[in-house]
Amino acid sequence: MRIIHYFIVVMGLVVGLAGSNNSLVSAKTLEAGYASTSWMGIGEVHDLPDGGQVINAIVKGVMIVRHSNGEVGGIVHTAQLECPIRVTLNKADDHRGYFGLCTILAHEGKDVGYAAWKCAGGRMECEGEFTFTGGAGGFSGISGTTPFFSRIVFEKLEAGNARAVGYAYWPNLTVTLP
Repeated sequence: MRIIHYFIVVMGLVVGLAGSNNSLVSAKTLEAGYASTSWMGIGEVHDLPDGGQVINAIVKGVMIVRHSNGEVGGIVHTAQLECPIRVTLNKADDHRGYFGLCTILAHEGKDVGYAAWKCAGGRMECEGEFTFTGGAGGFSGISGTTPFFSRIVFEKLEAGNARAVGYAYWPNLTVTLP
């Protein structure tokens, strides 16, 4: 009789784990709301023999997340954002490809998030994806991919240096937390 009891308990656990993605704790997906940043930075422009360019830069800004929750105004959160980026420019077809890695610092540095993003487009806005890859503090275990739009304008200065200004926005920033 004991063997049957243990068998039933073990089978219950197996079925429970199989139904919950092999985990006793389920992740929670949060639609954070509309997020945006304006950023500035510096970098280097490297002219390529084919007329294209590669630009390596670091852009910094403040991410502003507006949680609407159906209310006018809603709740606003802010976080520091710093992203080393690489931009490849093909002047022949006026196409840019962007790749960035970001560190997001919130709540006076107590919560840290990491993300990678990529987007492509012309000289104006690019469209792509922003993927959370991990974090610490309140962002420990953060994940998720969300649509992302950006524009960065580079002003070439002396000796291959450049100044960068631009913006980014996430129409519906979505994250998953454990």
